[in-house]
Parts: sequence; structure tokens; C-alpha cells
Amino acid sequence: MANLRDLRKRRKSTANTKKITRTMELVASAKLKKAQDAASASRPYAEAMRALVSDLSASAGGLSHPLMAKRPLKKVAILVAASDRGLCGAFNANLVNLAVQRGKEHQAAGRTVEFIALGKKGGSTLAFAGFPASATHTGLVGATTFPQAERLADTVIPRFLSGQVDLVEVIYSRFISAARQAPDHLVLLPSGGDSAAAKGKHAAHDFETIPEEPEDLLAGLIPATVRTALFSALLQTSAGEHAARRVAMKNASDAAGDMVKSLSIAYNRGRQGKITQEIAEIVGAVEAMA
Repeated sequence: MANLRDLRKRRKSTANTKKITRTMELVASAKLKKAQDAASASRPYAEAMRALVSDLSASAGGLSHPLMAKRPLKKVAILVAASDRGLCGAFNANLVNLAVQRGKEHQAAGRTVEFIALGKKGGSTLAFAGFPASATHTGLVGATTFPQAERLADTVIPRFLSGQVDLVEVIYSRFISAARQAPDHLVLLPSGGDSAAAKGKHAAHDFETIPEEPEDLLAGLIPATVRTALFSALLQTSAGEHAARRVAMKNASDAAGDMVKSLSIAYNRGRQGKITQEIAEIVGAVEAMA
């Protein structure tokens, strides 16, 4: 059994660790509310934009756009949205696992797969899994802004238009509630590739009431739809990261509290035993002198 000094040091160290994890839990909780509101507001807007583009394209007699072009898949780019920091449980590992699974499915179909990490942890976890990322972007998840998502989208759009990639997917954390997130994937390009809204009934839109020509309208809407979809995915991932970190830090705080209790019990028992031993030695000495 460890001596009393070691027990006291371990108890103090564990108590200090609990203070840190508790503080991180409170910080994550504070950030989660704002991120949750942003994620919840962005998803219906992004889905409505994809549905609108699909409806307008159908209403204009199947009018298409280069970003909607579907061609034989030879090269696929997978954007893996993950966090820059750890201490959020299996959040990053689950996202990378889905990305690797999707990558293997494409490879089995004879396609070349390129991974692009959106977060330090995504890049390092991909490399550890044997699928190194061709590029790693940081500062996107956790404090996402639209200009960041716009700049990122503008790096993949030209590659799709030039034929360097035939399909662009985003692996992100679909935010369901503060207690539940699920890794999911979204086809970013071609636009409307797997939109659930685009698969529904098309509404009738009359282009005569719109000043722009249908081609001009779609030319402006579709790139905006791609950027908005990516922004929504990053916002949901940010909310998922804060929620996962809050749960992980709460579990760590609870475990540290339990350890402090067990160390305190062990310390008190050891201290009582030592006092009893000292009393017995004193009594024995007095009896020996009598």
C-alpha cells in the first residue's frame, strides 16, 4: 500500500485535474448553446436551397449547370470535417472511421480517392489509419464562419469544373441533439447529388415573374447552394464537437471525483491505522516501564 504522503499527493493531483475538467465542461456547455442555435438554423436553410435549385431546374425544362453535371466517377475527393483539438471522446475517431469506410467503398469500385482533412485531429487520425490527407485545413470547426466555408468551397469548385475530381463528399457530424450526434456524409458536388429534398415533388416556379433569365439565376444560386451546404455541415460538426467535449469532460470529472473519494478513504484508513499503531506503542512502552 502506498504511504500516506503518496496518497495525499495523488489526492491533491486528482482534485486539481477535476477542477480543470470541470472548467472545460463549463466552457464547452457555454459554447454549445450558440453553436447549437447556429447549426439548427442552418440545416433547414441549406436543405431548402438545394430543393429550390432542383425545383427551378425541373421547372425550366431540365436546365442544368456545370456544377450539377454527373459524369463517370474516376476520382473522388472526401472532405473530413473534424476538430483541431482532442478531449472530446470518440468524436474524431467516428468521423474518420466513416471517411475511411466511404473511401474503401469508392476504391472497391475502381475509383481514386483523395482525403482532405478539415481539422488537425482529422489529419493525424487519417494518417494513423493509413490514409494520409493531401491537405489539412485548420480553424474551420469550432468557430466556423461563412467566409471560411466560402473560401474552402472555392478551392474544390474549380477542381470539379476542370474535371480533376468527379465527386466531392463531406464527412461531418450530423447534429441531432445536445446528447446525440451521428457521423454522416453529404455529396457536395455535383450539386444536388443526393439531396433528400431534391428527390421530392418539384414545385412549379414561373420564371416569367423573375427578372433574371433561368440560366443566370441558376448560375448564381448553385455556387451559393454548394457554399451554404458546406457551411451547414461545418456548423453541425462544430456543435457536435462542443457537445462531445462536454460529455467527455463530465465523465472525466465524475471519474476524478470517484477517485478522490477512494483516495480519501484509503488515506483516512492509513492515518487511523498509523495513529492506532502509535498509541499501541506508547501503551506498550508505559507498561514496560511500570
